[in-house]
Parts: sequence; structure tokens; C-alpha cells
Amino acid sequence: MWGQRLWKKINSNPTVFRRLCVNMLLLGVLTLSFGIRTQDMARIPAEQFVSNDAYLYYWQAQNINQHGSLLARDMHRWHPWGRDNGQLLPLYAYTLAYMHKAINLFYSEVTLYQLQLYAPVVCWTIGFAALLIFLIQYYGTLITTIVGVLLSTFPGNIIRSSAGFGDRDAFVWMLAMLALLIYLYKERMPSGHHRTLTTGFCGFIVFLGGLSWEAFGIFVLIILSIELWKFCTTDAEYHLKEYCLWVLMFGPWLYILSPAYRGGYGFSTHIAALMLVPALGVLALRWIRWMLLRFVPQLRSHAQQIAWALTLIGITVAGCYVLLQYNTFSETAFAFMESSLMKTVAELKDPIIRDWIYRYGGMFILGSIGLSAITLFLWKWNAVPLVTGLALLCTTVFLREPIETWTGGTAGNYLFMGTVVLSGIGMAIMATCKQQKKRYDLEVIALLAWTLIWISLARNGLRYVFFLGMPLAIGTAALLKHITTTPTLNRTHLKCFGKTLHPKLVTGGLTLTILALLLFWKPVGGYAVGTLQAAAKREATPGQGTHLHAFEWIKNELPSLKMTTDGTDTPIIAAHWTYGSQLNVHARIRTIIDQDHFIPHKIHLYFRHLFCAQSEIEALHFLKAHQATHLMITSSEIAPNAKENSLVGSDANLDRYFTLLQLNLLPTAPGIQYSLEPKEVKTPHLILTNLTQIDVTGNDIENFSINAVFGKEPPVKLPYVAFAGDKRILPTKTVNTEKGGLLLLFDTDKVLRNSFYIPEIGWNSIAVKLFLRGEHSNAFQNVLTVPKTENLYPDIQIWKINYPENITVHPKYLSAGPIAEERLKKFLDQKKQKNRTDARQ
Repeated sequence: MWGQRLWKKINSNPTVFRRLCVNMLLLGVLTLSFGIRTQDMARIPAEQFVSNDAYLYYWQAQNINQHGSLLARDMHRWHPWGRDNGQLLPLYAYTLAYMHKAINLFYSEVTLYQLQLYAPVVCWTIGFAALLIFLIQYYGTLITTIVGVLLSTFPGNIIRSSAGFGDRDAFVWMLAMLALLIYLYKERMPSGHHRTLTTGFCGFIVFLGGLSWEAFGIFVLIILSIELWKFCTTDAEYHLKEYCLWVLMFGPWLYILSPAYRGGYGFSTHIAALMLVPALGVLALRWIRWMLLRFVPQLRSHAQQIAWALTLIGITVAGCYVLLQYNTFSETAFAFMESSLMKTVAELKDPIIRDWIYRYGGMFILGSIGLSAITLFLWKWNAVPLVTGLALLCTTVFLREPIETWTGGTAGNYLFMGTVVLSGIGMAIMATCKQQKKRYDLEVIALLAWTLIWISLARNGLRYVFFLGMPLAIGTAALLKHITTTPTLNRTHLKCFGKTLHPKLVTGGLTLTILALLLFWKPVGGYAVGTLQAAAKREATPGQGTHLHAFEWIKNELPSLKMTTDGTDTPIIAAHWTYGSQLNVHARIRTIIDQDHFIPHKIHLYFRHLFCAQSEIEALHFLKAHQATHLMITSSEIAPNAKENSLVGSDANLDRYFTLLQLNLLPTAPGIQYSLEPKEVKTPHLILTNLTQIDVTGNDIENFSINAVFGKEPPVKLPYVAFAGDKRILPTKTVNTEKGGLLLLFDTDKVLRNSFYIPEIGWNSIAVKLFLRGEHSNAFQNVLTVPKTENLYPDIQIWKINYPENITVHPKYLSAGPIAEERLKKFLDQKKQKNRTDARQ
């Protein structure tokens, strides 16, 4: 009966029916988005994630659950000084920990791991729902549907918001969307208490974002671009108190609550300058103009000229700060990534055209065209300079690889910077032109600012491509709506089975047809084939292979790690930074570096004085300085990644740079067992070797004779090391040379599967000596060797460190940069003072 009454009410009230359809549409889009991001969860092993950084937040949340909060320093990371948690922005970890406690009040079986596993999807869905509600309220069902379908299926958005990812990207995206949408929503509200409360709530969301991510100030810049637009296009100061409230909701509290904003160092160096200073600067500009207009009546007719003069002064000051601090950005700002360490991080590599096509199909082109069309529609000819700059900017970013191949890297960078300047000038020209206020001008300005900022950052960082999905989807939706709702099409009466179709039905059908082509048709960049793969095909780390076996061995065979600040007798492992947090979580052991990159200089020292160390004494001094008890090296650090690791460990002259040069088999002459040549002899702008050919003679692997030809020099003998399966085979005769050595990899049937030439720097490095050559003193005691799953050469080896008496701690191996060292010294002094006090008591 109740169903019949509901149906009668719906039939009698078209508004109710329309709202029901809209709600069902939104629910359907959200369900699609959620379902794609949570598919095939059984592939992820227990207590594992599909991203490395997720382990960092899992570790922090575990500590918060145990202690109630993060300790001042995490002494289980970055040993011996520990990780300065005051330099963290740990809201995501706190949210996970306390949400877990709250859920456990009602559902005790839910674990912290399960919560973090699904947290990215939940956060994405909340931000996505807010965006859809905003769009459907002001821009209609058609735009909302297209944007919803695109954002649900873009692989570029799925990759970092799927279940199992466990990182904070979706959490930050959610806060950014809420802050921006609430701000735009309050701009449509009349003055009053509701607008004031909404402004305060927006400022509170910004406060949460400021405690979540070091670069959240970028989203604040987007809001400030709207404030500057209003500042330069109005003749009076409106809502100045409201803006003060917005700033007061996050500025003072971030400065008070977070030490990173009061005295940041490392990657926290510039966060106050990015998050707080611009907002305070705009407040100062507005206050100065208000004072001038209030107390100098003669200037009231020149309000906009005053605004522009003050804005230029502010931009000049900001530009001077950037120029003065530019040399520090390579080590302290992810966005610039000029340091050799940052260039080795996969998620910070430069995207190429293939990445754009995989993540967004043809939408990165259509979206850019759509954004330009919106701008031209609102500002007509005044928008031409901006549209030109935006088109050139998109070209230099999306087609960076072919452009720099043609013009060179330096010229490409100058071209990119020129397009950024042209885009800024274009926005300024639009703001200076006298025109009637448009209905959607603030939303479009926010969209353009979002696009210009994030597309510029995405040029140098693959991870930032995640934040471009929203503007590309809206631009594509606007373009499709313009195509399918032209007056000519609306006046066309199409018939089907003798009946005239309603224009909206025709529009909807045409839109769905075009959208389906864009999703699935390869010639126009259809990306839908990769939609399901983006979430389902990502491998969990460490997986079920050799790495997990090594972690479990460490956890079981070495004493367990106690969650206390003391306990220096616990094992401490030196390992590549990518394994840091995984070792903390899975192996329960202390580490000396990790992927947090707290002090980048320490990672340089690790690769220089340990991985690339040219003597065993040098490596032991470094390990002693960090109180390491064990050393772990994996095959991936040497074979595919020796080039990147040695680059990080080298100085400006690349003094310790080397790579394992893969060799190809050649036809052999009589009496020669194998004839080899380098597969690659150089990288761009860097000659690796003048090796031309290697001949291997002899039938017994232990008695091979290696003759190598370098350029026009006479042939020389090379040493070698071979692996038959997981068994190391060393030659019976010793060969000394300054030309490096040869690595030969055989299967268990002694068939040569691969071979590498290792230059002298690499051949004599401690990593190669330990892992490949097996040459070391009693100081390094091998306690674990894990072969590859195919039972081939070793994949992971662990050594226990037995320090000789003459090994001492040298300060140079603990260098961290002047600012970090000053703070670390202060911490150590406080710790010593506390120990003395405890001893007296």
C-alpha cells in the first residue's frame, strides 16, 4: 500500500519525480566510482598495500594507537637521531588512528589495516559527492553526468584513490575539494550569519588541509586567485571582515600547533611561505586599499588602479623571494625535483605523452579545448591572450618529450616558463577590461587557476597528474554540452517509429554516443580499457615473494622491536630507502633511512659511503656511525638501479657514477665460447664506456679467460664472477685490472642467460663486492641469502656487522645540513641532560 501511495505522489508531483531521478543518478555515479576502486581486493595479501608510502602512515597510526599521540621523535626511523615528528603534518595518520578507535566502539572486529585499506576510496567518494552536488545545483544534469562518468573512470584518478593504495592523496583531494566548493558556495550567499558561518567552516577545512600536506598551500593559492580577481575588478572593499575570519580560522592555529610552520627544515622549509604568507599578503593588500579609500577621499575614483599597483608590488615581492630561495628548492621542494635523489623517485618522474594517453585518453586535449571555450564564451576577445597562453602551456606539457627532443631541454624549459608568464598576463588583461560581472566568473577563475597551477607542476612530476582529472573532466563536459545543445540540433525534429523524439532525448542520446566513443575508441585515445586495470592490476608490495620472506626472517630470527624510545641493543638495519617503512611494519626493526626523505643528505651519504664505498673500511665507518647491526642489499638495487643509486651517491663531478652495462651475444669465432658487445654505451650527455667487444674463452666456468677491447687500446684481461642458478662461481685465477669486471648469469643447466659489464667504480664498490663477488672480511657475516623465485642468482642478502676495534664514529658520516644539524644537536643535548637527571634521581 505504501508503495502505491508513493507512486501516486510521484505521478502527481513532477518535482518529486525529478529530484528522485537526480538522486538516483548521483547514487549511480558514486556507486560506479566506488565499485571500480574496490574491485578484486582479494589479490592484496594481508597487512600489505599497493603503495610504499602507505606503510609510513600505517606505522604512524599504529604508534598513535599505542601511545595516544606521536612521540616527539620516532627513534625507530632515521637512526641514530630519529625522525623529528614535529616536522610532520600527521593529520591523516591521526584520522586513521582515532577513526579506528571510534569504529571499534561499535564494531570491534574492524582493524586499523582494514580501515586504511579502504580509506582512499571513502575520502575520494566524499570529495566526489561534494563536487557532483555542487555541479548539479548550478550547472545541470548533463554536465554533472559527464563529469561524474569521466572522473569515475579516469585511470589517472583511479590509480591514487583505489582501495589498497593507503596513501593520503585522496584525503588531501577531499579536503581541497571541500575547501574550494564551500568557498564558491558562500560567494553565492547573501551577507548574514549563514555566510559568516560558511566562511568560518571553509577556513577550518583549510586548517585541516594545512595539517595534512606540506603543499596544501597550492590549493590556498587557488582560492587567493579568486580573492585577487575580486580585488582587482571591484571599486570598493567588500567582505573584508569575512576574509579576516577565513584567514584567522587557519593561519594562527597552524603556526601555533605545528612546529613545521614555526621553524621548518628539510621538506618543511617553505611550507609557511606557501601556506600562510600569501593569505596574509592578500589580507595586507586589501587592508591597505581599504585604509586609503576610507581616509583619502581623492583616491576613491582610482580604486582599481590602486588594487593593481598593490598587486604588482605583492607579485614582485613574491618573485624576489622565489629568486632568492631558488637554490634551496632542489633539496627542499618536491615540485622542483632538481636533486639527483628526487629524480630517482618513480612518482616524481616527468610524464610523457604515453602517460597522458593512458591516464586520460583524448580528454587531456578535449578538456583543454573545453576550458578555452568556456573562457572565450565568458570574456570574448579579452580572453584571447589567456587562451593562447593556455594552449601553448598545454602543448609544452603534454608534448614535452618531442618538443625537448627537437629544441633541447634548456630551450624547452624557457618555452614553458614563457607560456606560464603569458597565461598570467592573459588573466591580468581579462581582469583589467571593463565588463559586466558574469554569473560563473569566479568558478571559471578557480578552474583556470587550478588548471594552470597543477598542469605546471605535473610537467615535472607524475604524481601531480592525479589532481588534473577534475578540470579536464569539466572542460570535456562543457565542450560536449556545447556540441550537443546547439540551436540547429535543437530545432531538428528526429522521428523514430513514426513519433517525433523530444529534443532532450536527442541531446542525451548524442551525448552518450560521443562519450562512449571517447571512452572506448582507440583512435581518439579511448582509455576505458585501462580503467579496470588501474585498480586491479597494481601489485601489492612486498607481495608474496622473496622480500616478504626476508622481512619475516628478520622479524623471527632477530629480536623483536619494542615500541619504546630507548633500547639501543635492538637490531638496526641499513637498507635502501624504499624498504624503510616496510621493514618497520613487517620486520619490526629499526632503520636508518626510508622513503620519507626526512634528510635527503643522509640518503646521499648512504649511497656514497656504503653502496658506492670504495673500501670496506669506509663502509664500516658509515655503518658504525649509524649503529647498524645488519646490512641488507637486494638485486634490484644493483642490476636495474645501480645508475640511479650511484648518481645519488656521487658529487657534482659524478665521481662514483656507474651502471651495469647489459651485453648482447654475438656470433662466435672458432675457439671462443662467447662473444659479447654492449647493448648501450651511453646515456644522454654522458659516455659510459668505450668498451667495444668482449670475448670469453674456455669450457669450464671456473677457468674462463675474458679478453676485452676498449676503443683502439690493446685487449686487456677482465676479472669475472658467474652465477649458475643461485650458486656463485669465482674464477680460479685472479686478474687485476683498472677496467672493471664481468658478471655472467647462467641457469641451472649452465646456459648463459644474461651478462653485464661493470666499470671499475662499480666493480670495486662494496655493494658489488658483497652481493656479487662475495669478497669481504669477517666484519661482514652473511646470515641470509634468498634466491629469486626461479632459483636463479640471489635476490636478497643480509649480513651481520662485526665491527673491528679500530672502527670509530666519524661526524662526516652523520652530516645532515646546517639547519638539520642545529636542531639535531639541540635534541641530543636535551637527551643527554635528561639522562643525567635520570641518573641523579
